[in-house]
Amino acid sequence: MNTQDVTIHTVTFLPSRKSAQVPQGMTVWQAARQLGLLLETPCNGAATCAKCRVQIRSGYTDPAHSAHRLTTDELVRGWRLACVTQVSGPLEVEIPDPASARLHTILMDGDLVEITCDPHSEGRLGVAFDLGTTTVAGTLFDLGTGNALATGADMNRQTQVGDDVISRIAAVRENPPALHRLQSLVVETLNGILQVLCAKCGRARRDIHRVMVAGNTTMQQVLLGLDPSPLGEKPFAPAFTDAQAVPAAPLGLAVHAGAELTVFPQVGGFVGGDTVAGLLTVRADTLDKPTLLVDIGTNGEIALLHNGRIFAASTAAGPAFEGARIQQGMRAVVGAIDQIWLQAGTLRYHIIGSMRPKGLCGSALIDAAAILFQIGILSPAGVLAVPEEPPRELNRQLAQRLVETEHGMRFGLALDRDMTPLVSLTQQDIRELQLASSAIRAGIDTLLAKAGITASDLDSIQLAGAFGNYLRAENAMRIGLLPHLPTDRIRFIGNASLAGAKRALLSSDELRRARAIREKTLHVELASEPGFSDCFMDAMMFGER
Repeated sequence: MNTQDVTIHTVTFLPSRKSAQVPQGMTVWQAARQLGLLLETPCNGAATCAKCRVQIRSGYTDPAHSAHRLTTDELVRGWRLACVTQVSGPLEVEIPDPASARLHTILMDGDLVEITCDPHSEGRLGVAFDLGTTTVAGTLFDLGTGNALATGADMNRQTQVGDDVISRIAAVRENPPALHRLQSLVVETLNGILQVLCAKCGRARRDIHRVMVAGNTTMQQVLLGLDPSPLGEKPFAPAFTDAQAVPAAPLGLAVHAGAELTVFPQVGGFVGGDTVAGLLTVRADTLDKPTLLVDIGTNGEIALLHNGRIFAASTAAGPAFEGARIQQGMRAVVGAIDQIWLQAGTLRYHIIGSMRPKGLCGSALIDAAAILFQIGILSPAGVLAVPEEPPRELNRQLAQRLVETEHGMRFGLALDRDMTPLVSLTQQDIRELQLASSAIRAGIDTLLAKAGITASDLDSIQLAGAFGNYLRAENAMRIGLLPHLPTDRIRFIGNASLAGAKRALLSSDELRRARAIREKTLHVELASEPGFSDCFMDAMMFGER
């Protein structure tokens, strides 16, 4: 289009008096951004959150596009949603209460997000934690600027007591003093990460004034020193559901003496603050199409959004996806095989750090099972064996990698030059994967049935968790871990629990939003749902469905 044919209008924003010359048809939101005036738009311009309200002081704009979120009286008084209000003539637009909020554009997990930051004195630090059953991750922030300074992670030292929440709850039920030990171990874990984070950026832990934690119900309660024993029997009642704010130093955290620690609101016995944080991250209150949030980990969390309702459940997947209980399993660290694929009739793999392989992480475990299933060495029932009628993909070289040992069948994934296996997959590893995969899939199928929809109705599956970053969706679908969907409907959103904790650390508005999301979330106790056991048994079979 010839620029001479475009009608240009002046848009002036109050109270800054900044003006922009913009083409007809541009939205008020875009005009404001052009001038560096940031409006709160958590729905990213989808006109669903109504946070970008502005008041037209002079000029005409069509009220129709804002009518679905604003009242008739508000429209008459000139209120509009900036993200959908188009410029059709000269305008004066007032941005309400600009001094009451500090809207920052922040790089968060690779994405630029706009967030209303709470005001803080210069030099104050804050830290957001994802408190996982197996791993703990944290990010240190300058609260004054909203900038992330350092990120780190470590194993949860509570694994010394048990590798899942059930075993840790049982430890306290059998021996109440074990609660003190579990709490001490998690505090040691957090302090270790804090020390590393501060060392990375040359800051002192005494400057940390705010700590935000998102974890499952057991992890959050143990951190606060609250007995998790009631979570071990029906009705699996949590000690609290709303967010809890307590002094951090008395818990043993090495931070400023007056620092406050806040843990996320939680939905139920095994649907905790990490799920609420994930729902906050995906802006669950703005989504209007069926969406599934799946956080694959030791304590797998699943949430289904449909028709304004949120169904949430937790399933004990076990630590197989994080490398535990797998004979040569390990976390996704240097030396771990994190990807396996079939090329020209042989197996290829990628090693983190490009070194001699030490083991395989959860994503490679799924890759391996999917490939062995594809070439016929792994049966739908999960048995490692060379089939009587091998498929074309199974050549002699691949078949020879499967050997029988005194401990059962073993398949060599990575071989040394003399063909000695460096990393292998055992029959027991396959059983662990079956249990973990079927727990997740049965949870998904049960929630879909609860909502009265099928997987094909889903607009997207949002895969959360550090593990999800490495997962190949096609392989997860091949073994049946995820429902079969077009791959463009499966999205990887990283550590959503940590992302939600970051938002709530920086903004009390975001924490209030998390509380509101929790209020509308229905806790589904999977074991009590009709059909869950059948779903679990069906999901034990490998294959797409």
